[in-house]
Amino acid sequence: MDRSVEEAVCSLQAQLHVQGLVLRALATTHPDPASLLAAWRHSLAEAEAGPAAGPAHGSAYLGELCRAQAEDWTAELVELTLPRLEASGPTITARGVASRSRVQE
Repeated sequence: MDRSVEEAVCSLQAQLHVQGLVLRALATTHPDPASLLAAWRHSLAEAEAGPAAGPAHGSAYLGELCRAQAEDWTAELVELTLPRLEASGPTITARGVASRSRVQE
């Protein structure tokens, strides 16, 4: 398999893996944003083994793509849930719970 094909396959595997994690978290917690973010973090912790089977399983490149996709989704989930959280209680950031008055990065 040449490098460009491997990169494409790894990119798709990473995207599918992370999207599956997001959907599981959304399905189990909606509409509670604090629980949504907690479920997302839990799903990320469970994903340490990685999504791939076969030769790509040990791919450092695939692992990095998964981490990048997960970080992107985490940032997006925080942006989507922040307005509801600010209105209802403590603010949740990508790193955890912040004060009620302002978001800390």
